[in-house]
Amino acid sequence: MRKFIEILFYTFPISFILGNLAVTLYTLIFIIASLFFIRKERLVSRFRNSYWILIIFFLYISLLTIIHYQDIEILRTLLYQDPGLLNTKTPARSLEDNSIFKSLLLLRYVVLIFVIDTLFFNKILNLKKFFLFSLLCTSFVSLDIIVQYIFGFDLFGFKGGSVRNSGPFGDEMIAGGYLQRFFFFSLFSIFVIFEKKNFKNPLLIFFITIHSAAIFLAGNKMPLLLFIFGCFLIIMFFKNLRIIMSLGMIGFLAVFIILYKSNTEIHGTYKNFLGNILPIFGGNIERQVTDTSKQEQITDSNKVEKKETKPFFLRGSGHPYIYYNAILVWQKQPLFGFGLKSFRIKCWENLTNNTMMLYTKNTNKLYLACANHAHNYYLEFLSETGIIGFILMITFFIILWKDFFHYFIKYKHKINSETILLVPIVITLFLEIWPLKSTGSFFTNWTATFFWLTTALLFANKTKRSI
Repeated sequence: MRKFIEILFYTFPISFILGNLAVTLYTLIFIIASLFFIRKERLVSRFRNSYWILIIFFLYISLLTIIHYQDIEILRTLLYQDPGLLNTKTPARSLEDNSIFKSLLLLRYVVLIFVIDTLFFNKILNLKKFFLFSLLCTSFVSLDIIVQYIFGFDLFGFKGGSVRNSGPFGDEMIAGGYLQRFFFFSLFSIFVIFEKKNFKNPLLIFFITIHSAAIFLAGNKMPLLLFIFGCFLIIMFFKNLRIIMSLGMIGFLAVFIILYKSNTEIHGTYKNFLGNILPIFGGNIERQVTDTSKQEQITDSNKVEKKETKPFFLRGSGHPYIYYNAILVWQKQPLFGFGLKSFRIKCWENLTNNTMMLYTKNTNKLYLACANHAHNYYLEFLSETGIIGFILMITFFIILWKDFFHYFIKYKHKINSETILLVPIVITLFLEIWPLKSTGSFFTNWTATFFWLTTALLFANKTKRSI
């Protein structure tokens, strides 16, 4: 049983490549097997006070979801109004049942943290092997993406493109996110595996260059920015790693410039992208989001009038328009929110005639967009769990942030075999909860499992302080 649990845990990075179903099965089997093993072997366990925050939060969101999704008639009315991107017109989708069931399943992450902490505390698991499997997985994904870009298809026959390449993920364009999340685990495993080898530094520089190039070729811009941000944190806080990381980033910059100059599609895409964040590049991106010829105008007397309009354009990714809509959804139920996965339904109530444009009373245009989630963890907490859920998660995040700063201040000039394996965990979690970024949904299985798995690693390997 012990070997089985070890294999499941160390190969967790592989499950994220295989897809959501594999992640779900891995998590459930690992939890069940671990609980059975802990009970059978009577392992010593510890229950941290911060677990109560998570238990209260998950129970709260489950209760909230059950309450709001009981009003089936209102939901059916909303779902039958041609909700555009959702395209949910058939009762077979049973959105309310799915959301209630999924909200209850969120409690499994508390159990996941508990069993990982217990297994590490009893020296059943260790970080070195987990990081080694991360290294193998990210190296494989990186090489597969590079092959896909060069030859037009990867090792599995999936076709690629000039700008976006998904590698082994097929139709799911999440390769950049996968590499960014597991990169720092892989990077620091090299320090452990080749600690006393003369070729360690050149290998690290090559590793950084290859992985950063793969994230770039994957075409996921936010993971690329977070990757660069994480590398900057290492350069800034860890003196002993500055030269290696800086040389690796110079290698990536060389690759970026070569591809930027030689590939017209990459040039056009990243000129627009860089132009939005760095005006010196002069980018200008516009995206047409509707060609509706009629919109509704809200007047001071609250009377609805038809107004002829022309097609209009949104700048950039459209995330700011989703963010504003998330704030409007939150304002309707500021204290409690509407429950798990409610934003995808409630956001359409703020749109006029199912378009992405409204007219305010002072005739200034107000652009709104709707999506399956708010594209930012914090706005998702506000719109779906209200101020109460937001405060609970912020409290938990503050605990993590407190540990981040404690660790950086204490160990930034002292990197050794005892402390170095905590560095990638701290950096990865810091990037994961960084508020100034666009994100997927915090409650999706892929994202949530990675976050709570990484949180469990931090909890389990903090030996001198307890959270």
